[in-house]
Amino acid sequence: MPAAGHALRSLIDGAAGRAAVEMDIAVQTNSMRVQKQLVRAGHGWTILPGLGIAEDVADGTLGAAPLCEPDVWRSIALGMSRAGRTPPAVEAVARELLHQITSAVDQERWPSAQLHTRAAPTDDN
Repeated sequence: MPAAGHALRSLIDGAAGRAAVEMDIAVQTNSMRVQKQLVRAGHGWTILPGLGIAEDVADGTLGAAPLCEPDVWRSIALGMSRAGRTPPAVEAVARELLHQITSAVDQERWPSAQLHTRAAPTDDN
């Protein structure tokens, strides 16, 4: 599992608490690569985001099941300042992030994701 304090671990701990489940955690690492290696080697299970394992599931090197009862989800937001001029480099990174996320959702590489978009703010907003 991710180490305590990691955002994903906080979500997992909260869900385990709501379900009154006590977890038996043998290894803590924030490296998704290491977590997947341990699972492939038969050392247990882990909980990872769908996007991080979609290719592994598609090629058959990992199996997956959704978390439920209780559901575990999070929102990811990209915020940009409305005051002042946004540097071109920041705009380029923001566009690329949006492109990568939209592509992952559209191509079903992030199977559990739901994309919510808002119109760009105007001077009236």
